[in-house]
Amino acid sequence: MSAHRPLLLAPAIGRRPRVAVISPSWGGIDALAGRAARAADALRGIGWEPWMMPHAAAPGDILRPWVSASARERVADLHAAFADPDIDVILCAIGGDHCAQLLPWLDMALIAASPKPLCGYSDATVLLHAIHRETGLVCFYGPAFLPQFGEFGGPDSEVVDGLGRMLVHGVTAPGDIPDVGWQADEPREQSDVAERPRQRRNAEPRRVLRAGRAVGPLMPACLPSLRHLTGTPWQPRLDGAVLLLEAPGDGYDVRRADADLTHLANAGMIGSISALVLGRSEGWSDADVGRLDRIALDITDRMGIPVMAGIACSHAAPMLTLPVGPLAEVDGLRLRILGAVVAERSASAPRVRR
Repeated sequence: MSAHRPLLLAPAIGRRPRVAVISPSWGGIDALAGRAARAADALRGIGWEPWMMPHAAAPGDILRPWVSASARERVADLHAAFADPDIDVILCAIGGDHCAQLLPWLDMALIAASPKPLCGYSDATVLLHAIHRETGLVCFYGPAFLPQFGEFGGPDSEVVDGLGRMLVHGVTAPGDIPDVGWQADEPREQSDVAERPRQRRNAEPRRVLRAGRAVGPLMPACLPSLRHLTGTPWQPRLDGAVLLLEAPGDGYDVRRADADLTHLANAGMIGSISALVLGRSEGWSDADVGRLDRIALDITDRMGIPVMAGIACSHAAPMLTLPVGPLAEVDGLRLRILGAVVAERSASAPRVRR
């Protein structure tokens, strides 16, 4: 593959950013109205102003009810958010399975001309990596509007702090990604029915599966979503990368993870990465977590690269934020971001909000 593009850094966000909410795959805002209201209140509570793009809360496309709107309508929202000078950051509403439908319609020149921090996870993997590949824009694998900001009791403090660490203070290298000692112990649906914050347990520990040190561009992704890019013009450039893979809960199991890792290996996508990092698993047994550890070692056996697991940037709450593209270092139990992930804000007069 060709060399990585130079990084394109979006401006850091200010004290009261306007947040464009988009639904590039499933919408969910219409179906989860209570959670959406909590999420909007939570953003306002930390000084962020949510701005719903026209199709973000659509009840579903007539042809494809599993997406928020047609591909062209979803792309129109994304383009409008990038082009609008009053928008500071773009936040995905939730995941899904159909972000890939947007790729042929993306105007990469428009996006590159007005870079903004774009944040989401799970199926948003497809959008983040396609845009990063074509423009060099550092996107952010991190919290989404409904899942993280719509929690009862408000978003986890680690989520808010982690996002601010990247988008506000990331003009200098963010450094070490913290090891959070807890994770959620029940599905969001269960706590929503009970109308209380989710119960917690001691976290899946961070662990070294194969010792070593490596430096390379950080590439965080959802494992099954990354497969959607395999063999396409938007397939990520992973040569020398620190590849972080995490798996969704809700029916996704270690058997499917084994198949997906095998597919990536057979497709030649991971044969030249510099390190492999695994995110925490949601709803998996200790036995299955151990199986995935051994599968990761088996897949990378001939490469002999460092392998580390247990990073709190995954479907398992709390969802920390990781940038797509900047240099990172894996060394034992440490994952460290080595470069800036946003640029200094230019001095300008206060904007008139619409």
